[in-house]
Amino acid sequence: MELSKIMRFNSDVAVNWLVRGIIAFTRLFAYRTRVKLFGFIASYVVAPLFGFIKKAVRNLQLVHPEMSASEARKIAHEVAANFGKNMIENYSKHDVAAALKPENIGGAGYDQMMAAIAEGRPVMLVSGHIGNYEAMRIALYTLGYQSACLFRPASNPHFDEHYTQNYGYLTGPAFPQSRKGFLGFTRHLREGGIATMLFDVRATQYEDVDFFGIPAPTSDVPAKIAMKTGALFVPCFAHRGPDGMTHHIEFETPIEHRASYEMMAEMSARLEA
Repeated sequence: MELSKIMRFNSDVAVNWLVRGIIAFTRLFAYRTRVKLFGFIASYVVAPLFGFIKKAVRNLQLVHPEMSASEARKIAHEVAANFGKNMIENYSKHDVAAALKPENIGGAGYDQMMAAIAEGRPVMLVSGHIGNYEAMRIALYTLGYQSACLFRPASNPHFDEHYTQNYGYLTGPAFPQSRKGFLGFTRHLREGGIATMLFDVRATQYEDVDFFGIPAPTSDVPAKIAMKTGALFVPCFAHRGPDGMTHHIEFETPIEHRASYEMMAEMSARLEA
């Protein structure tokens, strides 16, 4: 084995056990303490160490040139904290489910979604990296429904083993972003299932969609899958409450099937709002 491969292997193993160790350590604490602790570690240790705060500040000021550096840093730290909270919450799904209040699950498209589910029509929930996007699947679990998801496997194969298992735990089947994964995801919808997908990922091989006034290369695959399977196309967002712990799940009015990039442009506008 080449030296570089040996070093990469050792690095991947070390990172995996470090993350596992942090998760195991925080699980010794009560749920609220665990979530807040992981948020703090992500915001003030991990994110600054790997340059994520500086990158987030640059991106924020690109979209909002009038924003001061101090305000951008504050938001960047909040985003990093949310990422950390998401991670440990997704390893604590039973706790998240227990904390979700029925009155915090709704939205203008909720009734249409429930009617489609009752009819056996496929339902495709599309969201972005906002709040805890896995919370919408946990919300469906509390309502008695399983939902599939499409996810990007972790680059670290040792970490990916439990990362992948966790996506499918409790809430429903998880399909990796691969040809086989897309086929499984589409089949799940064709059979009348509920499936979730995040769309706000830079996809350079696709056309641009306006996002906060900036051209953003965006895949139209979510719209095409919905039209191909006849699925109800529902924008769904999980908003983290002011206390940093509660979740408000909003199922918005479905987007009508039409030209795929028109659908994605509306989806982008919904995320902006």
